[in-house]
Amino acid sequence: MDEAEMLAGAFLHSQGFKTVEYEPDGNIPPDFLCDSRVAVEVRRLNHHYESDGESPEALDKKGVAIWNTVKRILIDLGPPTSGRSWWVSYTVRRPLKDFKNIPKLLKKALLEFRDDRRDGEQKIAVVEGFSVRIIPAEMIHDLEFVFASASDRDSTGWLLDMMQTNLQLCIDEKSKKIDKIRTSYQTWWLVLVDMIGWGLSDFDQELFKDSVLINKGGWHKVILIDPRDPGRYFEI
Repeated sequence: MDEAEMLAGAFLHSQGFKTVEYEPDGNIPPDFLCDSRVAVEVRRLNHHYESDGESPEALDKKGVAIWNTVKRILIDLGPPTSGRSWWVSYTVRRPLKDFKNIPKLLKKALLEFRDDRRDGEQKIAVVEGFSVRIIPAEMIHDLEFVFASASDRDSTGWLLDMMQTNLQLCIDEKSKKIDKIRTSYQTWWLVLVDMIGWGLSDFDQELFKDSVLINKGGWHKVILIDPRDPGRYFEI
């Protein structure tokens, strides 16, 4: 059972089913069967990058690794050394070169900046396809370098646009996967672990429902869950 399935399993157990069976028919759909009547397929909802002549590549594998790396380095660099903190944002543009050396080169760039800091906003190209922007913070924080935001230039734009495009990709992919066995179960749910919105706020959920059009492709329910807390979810 992978991480997405573990999160989905926790969500399903919270829904009041008496039984939640993993892979009831073996290593074929569905991923779960609840109370012997609700078949559930699971997938991560993630960004996709269309590379020339190839199938879409899931972005979140490298994206999450970069996200975690940046946050870890900012923590490792510790508290302010000169009575000042800085906001750090990063931008990714694919193809991303020298991915493996980003941790070492990012830390080196931030240490050099700390030793020879300049006033005002600064932009540093760490490797081809990955840069950071450093902005003076108005107040002192616990860390000298504080994470502010991340931008992926190969995403489709605004958050809801990204979610609409990638949701439809995931729904269409899973619909094809169960097409020949759909009649085996009367009810089908698709549970998606939201690696794009990371659990939308209540406001964004309402905005999503008002502005995003999705073809559910015959799924009785399509549900997004927060990867940090599977108890936070909403149904499309």
